[in-house]
Amino acid sequence: MNQQNLIHRLSAGLCDIAEVLPRAELILQLYPTHQVKHVVAALYAHILKFLLRALRWYQESKAMHVVHALTQPAELRYDDILKKISSLSRSLSDEALVAGLAEQRDMHSKVGQLLSCQTSMRLSIGQLADMVLQMKAAITTEHVVNASARIEIRQALTDIQLAQFISLLPVATLLDPAKSLQVSVFLRNRRRSRPSSQGPPFWLDPKMQRWNQCQESSLIIVNGTRKMRFHIRDFCTDSIISLRGSGIPVIWALKAMEYSQGVPDGKLAEQITVMEVLKCLVSQAIQINASMHTDAALTPHLKASYTARTEEDWLNMFMSVLRGIPHLYVIIDLELIHPQWAEHGGVFPWPGAIRRIFDDLSRRGCRSVIKAALVSCGSPALKETVVSGCPDPVVRIGRARGLASAMPGLGGGPVSARRKTLVLRRESRHGTKQKNCRE
Repeated sequence: MNQQNLIHRLSAGLCDIAEVLPRAELILQLYPTHQVKHVVAALYAHILKFLLRALRWYQESKAMHVVHALTQPAELRYDDILKKISSLSRSLSDEALVAGLAEQRDMHSKVGQLLSCQTSMRLSIGQLADMVLQMKAAITTEHVVNASARIEIRQALTDIQLAQFISLLPVATLLDPAKSLQVSVFLRNRRRSRPSSQGPPFWLDPKMQRWNQCQESSLIIVNGTRKMRFHIRDFCTDSIISLRGSGIPVIWALKAMEYSQGVPDGKLAEQITVMEVLKCLVSQAIQINASMHTDAALTPHLKASYTARTEEDWLNMFMSVLRGIPHLYVIIDLELIHPQWAEHGGVFPWPGAIRRIFDDLSRRGCRSVIKAALVSCGSPALKETVVSGCPDPVVRIGRARGLASAMPGLGGGPVSARRKTLVLRRESRHGTKQKNCRE
């Protein structure tokens, strides 16, 4: 019976130790405090003692088992150490329980702090909401009281205000578009009353027809001789009147009168320059562009007009005022620019400047269609080298011998070379007489 009891006690002790070890490992990982580590160390030491005693019993012979069953029963040999292991296991559980209570207390304190912070935040949010409501009420009251005294900066300008604004632009009086058109119409009517006023219908040239019918921005250069200057000017005048009668926007810079001969160099400032032509075009574009007829849109351009000092500055301003115009014709008579300015200040690249305007509008996504026409009658402002290297179409008048036979006449049939020569001679004599009368 003692032998059987001893074997039972050994088996039960090993099972208890198998249950204690995982729990001890878990508690040591959760709460690695000094007390827990001390209890675990003592527990491991007593487990090793029990295993050593059990090992010595298994290594004894049967005779020694009989003797020790009588002299050292299980109660005397293993109960003390098993009770100690059980006591240490309970102590370990108690330490874990105490550590858990302490952790729970810390958690409760942190939750209390969070609740107090949340309460203070709610109070702050409530105060902030009250302040926002008060500010909203004050803004609404101020808006209602002062709404009548406010001025909308994007309010559309009246015709009188727009005219006053245009008058502030530093445009030369020699380039008044209305007066130049009126004088051009008068001179055209006077020339038409004479039988020698007929010239070649160069406007029927396929290049000009393609330019007029193109749905994109394009440029054409009309380059004629000195004898053809009156026919070219009449063409420009008729084109402007026709476009205005059809309701198509058009801006122009026309030369109505001839320059006087022998102007001294000291009076070059009184003559028309490239900047004056650009200023005239800018003022007309502002009048046409309805999207700019507000204070907010016109004020920056007025400031830019007073700070502009070079042709490049005025060209950039001209680009900016063209945005918003869906369709526009631009007719520029380069005879306006006095020859002495071209000699002293160099030649302004008019074709390249017009192409820059097209590229700028395309790059900014503007759908404006600009039809530009540069007219010259041997002016130094448009040199032959510039015209020959220009990629844009050039209509030459009075230079090619076969031009008269290639173009239809005013009556619909071809004009012979002899008849054209007679017409040009009569026109030349008429121009000479007219020049003598003016002198």
